[in-house]
Amino acid sequence: MIVNTICFIHIPKSGGTSIEKMILEQESNFFNYSYMKLCDYILEILKLYASFICSFLFIKPNDNYKNSLLIIIRIINDYMLKCYHSTYLLENAYIKSKISYHKRCSSNCKYKNIKFFSCVRHPQSRLVSLYTFLKPKINFNKFVIGILDNSKLDYPPKIAYQDQTSFLVNKKNEICVKWYKIEEITHKWQDICKYIDIPYKKFNNKKKNISQKDSENWKSYYDKYPYIVNIVKKYYKNDFINFNYSLYIPN
Repeated sequence: MIVNTICFIHIPKSGGTSIEKMILEQESNFFNYSYMKLCDYILEILKLYASFICSFLFIKPNDNYKNSLLIIIRIINDYMLKCYHSTYLLENAYIKSKISYHKRCSSNCKYKNIKFFSCVRHPQSRLVSLYTFLKPKINFNKFVIGILDNSKLDYPPKIAYQDQTSFLVNKKNEICVKWYKIEEITHKWQDICKYIDIPYKKFNNKKKNISQKDSENWKSYYDKYPYIVNIVKKYYKNDFINFNYSLYIPN
């Protein structure tokens, strides 16, 4: 038996959910499909708590019950975030362990064409997406400074905003995952389908995480707080270089 493996490295707030849903539609194994749909459902439930968690973290509740509830939800949310958004290094190690297991169980099982791929997003746009997703009760400038410059905010966890390069590198710090820009996903989807060897189906724009409105409006956040651009530039230096993004500088 020959097993073809597709491994999508889902970087937080890079538009990866829309890609996963398109791939899921091609899944023919009922049990795999059911399992992935269940995971997707659980993740959607947890996403609903993101802004709830963030709002309480910035305005601390005095009620002990609310504090305990917050801690429980945050633990679950952070655990799912780390499991669902794994790096190449962790995924590669996991797949190798699966290969080793199947080889011990069946000499007829052979893995072929293990293809890693991912999608990336403009660093400045990605930060705005995280901010609007969490809906913290602080202004965007304080949010950016808090997580990137002085780490005064204890939420969200670093994996939610760390540079995209770190998700795609090997132990030598070399990018070894084929990546695509989410801003170009509609035009690149046919190439992706060919690369991961699934039937081509026109990309459904309605499933995109990055709406037309978002793609046009993220710059307005930096127009309002132009002095944070240098902070973003410094923190995401590798992403701007590795993924050929131009820094947006307000006039």
